[in-house]
Amino acid sequence: MRSSTIEVREQLMRLKREKLKLEAPTSFSRFLGYSNPKYELEWFHKLIADHCQMLLEGKIKNLMVFMPPQHGKSEIISRNFPAWALGQNPDLKIVGCSYSSDLAQQFSRSIQRTIDSKEYQAIFPETYLNGSNIRTDSRGYLRNVDLFEMVGHRGFYKAVGVGGSLTGTPVDIAIIDDPVKDANEANSITYRQRVWDWYNTVLSTRLHNNSRQLFIMTRWHEDDLAGRILKAEPQEWTVLAIPAICEQEYDSGLSERHIGDALWPSRHSIEKLQKQKARAPREFNALYQQHPTIEGGNIVKRDWFRTISLAEFRSLRFNEPIHFYLDTAYNKKKKGQDNDPSGVLAACRIRNYIYLIDAQKVYKEMPDLLRFLPQYIAAHDGNSESKLHVEPKANGESVVQMLQEISTLNVKRTPTPTDDKEVRLRAVSPRVECGRVFIVEGSWNDDFLDEVCGFPSQPHDEFVDILGYAINDLYDEDDDIDYDVLSKSSLGM
Repeated sequence: MRSSTIEVREQLMRLKREKLKLEAPTSFSRFLGYSNPKYELEWFHKLIADHCQMLLEGKIKNLMVFMPPQHGKSEIISRNFPAWALGQNPDLKIVGCSYSSDLAQQFSRSIQRTIDSKEYQAIFPETYLNGSNIRTDSRGYLRNVDLFEMVGHRGFYKAVGVGGSLTGTPVDIAIIDDPVKDANEANSITYRQRVWDWYNTVLSTRLHNNSRQLFIMTRWHEDDLAGRILKAEPQEWTVLAIPAICEQEYDSGLSERHIGDALWPSRHSIEKLQKQKARAPREFNALYQQHPTIEGGNIVKRDWFRTISLAEFRSLRFNEPIHFYLDTAYNKKKKGQDNDPSGVLAACRIRNYIYLIDAQKVYKEMPDLLRFLPQYIAAHDGNSESKLHVEPKANGESVVQMLQEISTLNVKRTPTPTDDKEVRLRAVSPRVECGRVFIVEGSWNDDFLDEVCGFPSQPHDEFVDILGYAINDLYDEDDDIDYDVLSKSSLGM
């Protein structure tokens, strides 16, 4: 009886396998299960596969797929779709792009292994490569990690890193799989512009009237490549955005999920996702929910700052020194010109909290600035333990040298930053988000908050710089704060 049951199961498995083999050539979602019997095809995997098939069939011209990390998007689109598409049409010219040539080459090797497999050759015998153990008539066709050609056909697959050359390469299908590798690149306006320039001057110039584009991305930033394209031509694209945690009942008709359900609970449980969200809500909203900005705020939100009256601050402070942070201008304010002012901030740390006491901007030439600084420090309770931190840029180095000669102020040079302002602000923003930065109430508050919370769209950013200097300096020797606990506390968890 037991032997009979096993035989029935084996027969059913063989029949299922034969059914997949019959359907795989014309159904991409079935091809996924056929090419890899261990593949776990979830509802959203099939949804993505069906959209890829619609793109190949011309029902969709341009497709963007936004999904959380580690949910299988690259396996479907970058490793399997090119192989299946070339099986459908070995004359296709496909380019696969990623943030690095190494990753693009990894995808290329995976596609080649699939095409070489006996399972693939059984359903697509007209699509094969030079060096295949199955064929002997393939001489003269290129095959390496950067480019492989279909023997006997005009089609090929080319792997290229973002920034790489595509000169002389016509493209029928362009696939971009995550053009940025990490938060530092995503948060760098210089890198985002570099990707945008490459897309417009390299990739898009290789497209023709019937070319199709397929982007798969985890959204890092509102101004990433996808964001810029959708802002310029939203009507040209079909967007499939699948959040890690369901936000609308049944995903607006795409699934059977309810609000709050995890996308792939067997791999990424709701408990794991909630922990990730509590640890870094802004990043979670971008990477996992595909919303690069949190409603109501930019990089830093107003309600992250806590406020305290001057009287309360004075009652808390015992003898903790107040330190000062200066961002110098390149020139004084001139009539008819919008030159930057100098920004100065007074701040103090009491236990694990930072208190911003005052911030000002002044348009002063060197002699006036040198007279102003000692007066400002004295007016805000500076003493012999106070330090004036100056970044040695613009005329900052001259300020440091002259103050050391003509005053008794304890002047220090801040480290010269290597990242751009946006990257630096994002790096210190968790300190603010966790409720560890207080603003002492004063007439300066609104101007300060408008600039910091409006960055990067504000015309000036001196307060952004000196806030970063202050937070990095005052927490420099003590970084034992449990941000998981603090994030939960700030979220009311």
